[in-house]
Amino acid sequence: MEDVFKSDLLQGEKILWSGQPDPKTLFSSADTFMIPFSLLWGGFAFFWEATVFFTPAPFFFKLFGIPFVLVGLYFIFGRFIYKKMRKEKTYYAVTDKRVITLSNLFSKHIEAAFINTIPTMNKSVRGNGVGKIVFGNPNMFASWYGNTGLEFFGMYYGVNVPTFYDITEANRVYDMVNELRNKANQ
Repeated sequence: MEDVFKSDLLQGEKILWSGQPDPKTLFSSADTFMIPFSLLWGGFAFFWEATVFFTPAPFFFKLFGIPFVLVGLYFIFGRFIYKKMRKEKTYYAVTDKRVITLSNLFSKHIEAAFINTIPTMNKSVRGNGVGKIVFGNPNMFASWYGNTGLEFFGMYYGVNVPTFYDITEANRVYDMVNELRNKANQ
């Protein structure tokens, strides 16, 4: 896995830990809102389309509902498929200088932060040890869509901070980066 980062490492930089998000973990805390919302959206869109197709409604009304049905299908099912595909192509690394996220799904996208510039770290870990670590102060709106399959909504709010989603060693990685931060700031 360390070969994935070779071309993106700085001169003399060494990888201390690398990993990927757990592709089996598909639900996040945002899903407590997103799942009911997606079912309401999809249900209304399907109801609309069924109603206009079985009544003498104008042809425009029949076409009008199709994008809403497609969005509803993505909200209900598609975002989980996209999320699993993205996780399989996402890699995380902690080096002696930086934390790095690299996504290689449709194009190469890298987020990195120097250890000595990370102002805060936030960690949340589930009972099974799988967790999330946020390196910095994220934009509230951009972070709300993080790890939901709807991240494109958050891009309008600016660049987000590097975040390791659904990693199996969350406590160990958090402690490692925190120790590096303490050494860098002494």
